[in-house]
Amino acid sequence: MKTVCAVMMFGVAVLALSGCGEAQKPAAPVDVPKSAPLPSGFILKEAPAGAKDVGATKATAKEGDEIVIRGQIGGSPKDVFNPGRASFSIADMKLPACSTKPGDKCETPWDFCCETPETLSANTAMIQFTDADGKILKNDVRGANGIEYLSVVVVKGKVAKREGPNLLVNATGVFVEKTVPLPH
Repeated sequence: MKTVCAVMMFGVAVLALSGCGEAQKPAAPVDVPKSAPLPSGFILKEAPAGAKDVGATKATAKEGDEIVIRGQIGGSPKDVFNPGRASFSIADMKLPACSTKPGDKCETPWDFCCETPETLSANTAMIQFTDADGKILKNDVRGANGIEYLSVVVVKGKVAKREGPNLLVNATGVFVEKTVPLPH
């Protein structure tokens, strides 16, 4: 019995440590949800001035700070969109999507699995859209106004939480600067 458990634990550890590569087949993105888009007030017609990249923002931002942050949607080994929750993660623009690296066959380049965990931690942030009471909206934001994997966005908002390397921003507006076609 101990041997069976040890073999199973080893198998789980190998799966957990495997990165992007030809042998791994990460889950492809799910279909765009069919729920209500973000309320119109959150979609900005032009980029707010003074945007800083994710890494630069994380270096100085404190809870309660009003910020303007620019990044590309991605940066998580899990899905960067949360179905039924108006949120997504963004990564610093200096991080190249895995699909831009020659020879890489990663099926989910928005997870930046070719970067170290330390680099990802220093260069990613979570964006969420909340109501007047501070509760997260129950909208699926993927697909709304060009909000898609690897889209370049400029987000205006307030730092809601700053815990260690984690940065959570309550967005008051988002501008989609560029939509990036996903590799096939």
